[in-house]
Amino acid sequence: MADGIAQLPSYTAEKNVSDDDSLDKVAQNDVDVVDEKRLKEVEEFEERLALDEASEEEYLVQDAHDVAIKACLLPNSFLSFFQRSHLVEGLINQGQPRTPSDNVPDNLSRVGILSFWSPQTLSVSTLFLLVLSYWFGNGLHHIMPTTGIFKWLNPGPFNIKEHVAIIIMSSTAANSATAIQVISVQDLYYNNKMNAGIAIFTLIGSQLLGYGYAGLLQDVLVKPTKCFWPANISTANLFQALHYDNQMTSKRVRMFWLIFTFMFCWEIIPQWIFPLLTGVSIFCLANNHSPVFRNIFGGASNNEGMGLLSWSFDWNLIGSACLYNPIWLQINQDIGIIFTYILMSAVYYGNLWNAKSFPFMSQAIFPAWFSATNALYLITSNLSLGAVVTHVALYHWNDLKPFVKSLNPWNKDPWVVHDEHYEKMKAYKPIPRWWYLGVLVAAYAIAQANRKSYFPPSANYAGNSGLPWWALTVLAIISFIFCALYGTLAATIGFYEFNSSGTGFFQMITAYIVPGRPVANMYGALYGQHPMIQGIALLQDLKLGQYVKLAPRVTFSMQMIGTVVGAILNYVMMLSIITNNRDALLSVSGTRLWSGQNAQGYNSNAISWGALAPQMFGPGSTYKMVPISLAIGVILPFPFYFAHRMWPKVGFNNLNTSIIMQYSCFLSVGINTSVNPAMVIGIFSQWFVRTRFPRWFTKYNYIVAAALDGGTQVISFILNFAVFGASGTAHAFPTWWGNDINLSADRCLAPEN
Repeated sequence: MADGIAQLPSYTAEKNVSDDDSLDKVAQNDVDVVDEKRLKEVEEFEERLALDEASEEEYLVQDAHDVAIKACLLPNSFLSFFQRSHLVEGLINQGQPRTPSDNVPDNLSRVGILSFWSPQTLSVSTLFLLVLSYWFGNGLHHIMPTTGIFKWLNPGPFNIKEHVAIIIMSSTAANSATAIQVISVQDLYYNNKMNAGIAIFTLIGSQLLGYGYAGLLQDVLVKPTKCFWPANISTANLFQALHYDNQMTSKRVRMFWLIFTFMFCWEIIPQWIFPLLTGVSIFCLANNHSPVFRNIFGGASNNEGMGLLSWSFDWNLIGSACLYNPIWLQINQDIGIIFTYILMSAVYYGNLWNAKSFPFMSQAIFPAWFSATNALYLITSNLSLGAVVTHVALYHWNDLKPFVKSLNPWNKDPWVVHDEHYEKMKAYKPIPRWWYLGVLVAAYAIAQANRKSYFPPSANYAGNSGLPWWALTVLAIISFIFCALYGTLAATIGFYEFNSSGTGFFQMITAYIVPGRPVANMYGALYGQHPMIQGIALLQDLKLGQYVKLAPRVTFSMQMIGTVVGAILNYVMMLSIITNNRDALLSVSGTRLWSGQNAQGYNSNAISWGALAPQMFGPGSTYKMVPISLAIGVILPFPFYFAHRMWPKVGFNNLNTSIIMQYSCFLSVGINTSVNPAMVIGIFSQWFVRTRFPRWFTKYNYIVAAALDGGTQVISFILNFAVFGASGTAHAFPTWWGNDINLSADRCLAPEN
């Protein structure tokens, strides 16, 4: 391939360099010269891509290196700080509240923790924050002085590094809500209101543990090319399109704003005017009195059904992950979804675990019983957790080995990374490892201090977790190990579906080391699961900074500020939401607008593991397979691994049993009508378009993903305040056939309450 990327030497695999063979000055200089030459060749190749001068074959994306080079082409001012302080207050989470809510503060910070209390658990859209900050940043640049004594307030045009710094801070703050589960469950189900100071320190401490994990793992999960973090690609693509001006990006920007505008207008219809479009099921339209049809084919309302063969026209539910997640991740997910339809139907209609005595789907606990589908989810999640240990050990040991070796203080082998993006980052001062170690020690101290009450007796509820110091230490170590394991899958294949399963796992572990203590069980899950999730999120931010060449110390600072601000605002919003919507949050199915499903699930597991573990999960008990499945999961990857060693060209290495098992009861909670369109769109984008139209895919696929999400999330934000009641008064669309409040959104029989 003339002048193509295929001619460039491959450095996608990193390697150790020992003192004996190549650490002398001459050899190191040779390495630097080769890296510099390769970097220049890659830059020239990217210029040809940008000018549309490359061949069709050269645009084809086949691996992580191709994505990093072809999709992601190779500063603090007052303006930047001013935006950060206001955006974080205003955009601390983007959710789906759609209900009247009296006495709630009318300010932007209320969009915070809302997604935690919505029927469909929606994550914060970085693209939503990105678009708004782009408008806001450029607007401020034009109205603020650029000359005179105040020109330092606005030193130049709003640039990509300022923009990324804002997004990292605001998204860090926006994702602070996970630890709120312990505090909210105490309030909702035990009428214990935690002291505000202890609550905020609990939030901050549990997050900062994750910072320490991220700092220790960044050498192996951020710098190498193999760790390309698929979730970052569309975001980095949009940053570059908006801020770099050349022939290709100008076309991409026009396409972005065209699709963005269309989605901005379209989403008003399914979200407000015509809710039936969130889940069109011909079976429910034909029969809205059958509970069987509801359980199998319904799924447009929370805890309604599996949504088999239904179709959603609401991109707010579908999301753009299907456009950027690698094809094999999506195939593994789809296999798991197929198992879901079979397994959930089998356990319920086979009346396993007395299934028909309880709702088809529910996260609540019925004295010593779960709904059958919830119990099944506990089993498949543990199968996944066991499998991830073996899968990473078998297929990714060489990626993690350098980190393990670095724990040896006598190890003198440096870790040499050959990555074009990382080469550019060498211009900045790196973050010393001791910074992260300091954060880790401080967070550990906060966590230990919060175990006991240091507040006066007048405080209604302080930090008495009942969790011994040694138990917290054990849980933190296990959390770090799983942060490395799941971080590897998130970095290399884009797998993130381990949040709720991680919670159940740590509750199970806590039940064995601190039995009979439900409150301690919740804290065990908090200090086990939350730092793991936060550490992975911070690693992803560090990779985004590497893609857009943001100084690592700026990234670190933005993450720290976002953590503190986010903890405070999430706590304030939690109090407001619980006060005004307690009844809806305590019901099984909630409403179309508010749902306590996350808190219910958390509390159910805490009670079952913390107080009833021997009766529910011990030998001879109803759910004895839940802990046993963890051990079974460990052996699941071996058949595919041995098959891969025997027939290496068949592709058995692409089958990931951890992902398949995690998705094998994926539809046991929430709104499920988005699954089918996501499966179809994902295969169409990542297989058909990527292989048949590589030029279009490389140039536009990730921009389309950003535009679809961006337009959807911006109008969702506006609708929340304008008509769904986030500002205090809701304005429901008049009832009609497509908006019948007596039925589910897809006109199925309403779910059991």
